[in-house]
Amino acid sequence: MSALISAALLGTARTAITFEELPTTVRSSTRELDGDPAELLLAAAALEKAYRRGGAGAITATVPTLAPDDVRFTLPESSSTHLLSMLAAKATLLDEWFAVALSRNYRAPDHLVAELLSFARASETHRESILQLVGERGRWLAAQNPEWSKLVRTRDANPDVWRHGSSAQRTQWLMDTRRTDPTLALAELRKSWGTERGEQKAAFVSALAIGLSTDDQALLEEALDDRRKDVRRAAADVLGRLPESEFGERMAARVQEWVRVERKLLRSTMVVLPPEEVDGPARRDGIEDRPNPHTDYRAEYVRQVISATPLSLWNNMIGGAKKTLGMSVDEGWEPILHDAWSNAAAAQNNVEWALELFNTRGVATDRRLLPLVPAKALADLLRAGNGDANVLHPGRAAIYDALRGPWPEDITRAVVAQWERAAARRADGGAKAGEFSRYKYVASLRLAETRFPYSAVTLLDRAAERARDPDWRQTFARTASAITHRKTLLEELT
Repeated sequence: MSALISAALLGTARTAITFEELPTTVRSSTRELDGDPAELLLAAAALEKAYRRGGAGAITATVPTLAPDDVRFTLPESSSTHLLSMLAAKATLLDEWFAVALSRNYRAPDHLVAELLSFARASETHRESILQLVGERGRWLAAQNPEWSKLVRTRDANPDVWRHGSSAQRTQWLMDTRRTDPTLALAELRKSWGTERGEQKAAFVSALAIGLSTDDQALLEEALDDRRKDVRRAAADVLGRLPESEFGERMAARVQEWVRVERKLLRSTMVVLPPEEVDGPARRDGIEDRPNPHTDYRAEYVRQVISATPLSLWNNMIGGAKKTLGMSVDEGWEPILHDAWSNAAAAQNNVEWALELFNTRGVATDRRLLPLVPAKALADLLRAGNGDANVLHPGRAAIYDALRGPWPEDITRAVVAQWERAAARRADGGAKAGEFSRYKYVASLRLAETRFPYSAVTLLDRAAERARDPDWRQTFARTASAITHRKTLLEELT
């Protein structure tokens, strides 16, 4: 068609008409045409248009195998309807709803599978939960539709996708296989490592954090010598999660050179003496100059080394997390050491250190450590708070978020009481009334909808009756209604 358009634009007097690009059927019909070149051009264009509008011819298709049976319980009709409404509204309750539904072995009814796959394609937040709910039948249907086929991950041990797939497919295959067969994934990566493109290597190295073991050391050590900085950084980061490695031993040796403990009668002191400049082996291990407006290069060396050092070193040197954190240290070094120990505890998933750092730092605890802290310790710190800061303080907001529901009754009562104080200040007016608007508390109010116990409905109803500010009155009532609705939705699944 492009040749015909070109001839029409330039004119048949200046351009020879060619029909070579036309479909075979149309081309054979043009041979029967007669007339001047302009008439031939228009007739050929009309023939092709009619051909195109006529639709495609019949083809032979392979009938797919039947979808597998799913013997799980089918969701109740009311729950199915509510699920679609919650997905459309991006409801905060979805995490809890999916957890309950999947724990009770429910599956989506067949007539909803296509609609749920559309939600899974559009949003990543609940994609995995939706795919679990639709099960094998959902994955079967997704494989039949090009728009949904990317939702079906390669989960078998066949390395063909790794050897011939796209960059994204290969990375996904490596991550999935690391979960099921880390030895096979490592072997395949090892085979192709020498020919991999530099921009892909960093993602492949990061995938080794899944199913990480000492078997991965050799390849990670090789990656430390890669010419690309992002690959070297990824390798150092993954090795920092493997305390029982040669990398960890090298970092521990540096700490023992730079840090010493001076034993005194009443209290031991930690002395930190880093070098003015790190050597080549240290730079190979990822220790680099990182300018920081608040600290010098030497402090950053210490932060990086301790972050990658096995926490067991401090148990051997001093006697555990509590004793180490309780030691006297120069004031300028304390925040740097605490940050480094927090990095190490998060990387090594160390519960003992996470708890002791939480006990020491309180609301300033690194958020990455909060999921490792026992619920009782989180609740005790919240109980120790007072005034509006207990809700508004960013650190405490993170602690509230880490405390899974249902919250204890006393914490629930304390939060409602703080909201009531804010509502009273808002009703009283004044120059600072805006600080006590319900909009300032949106995060904690939404959290309460999924974390408050059902008994909080009575507290919230009473707060609504007492509230003098109309916005807060509606907010208390709306939150109580949301908790009641949550109770109804979850009871449908039991």
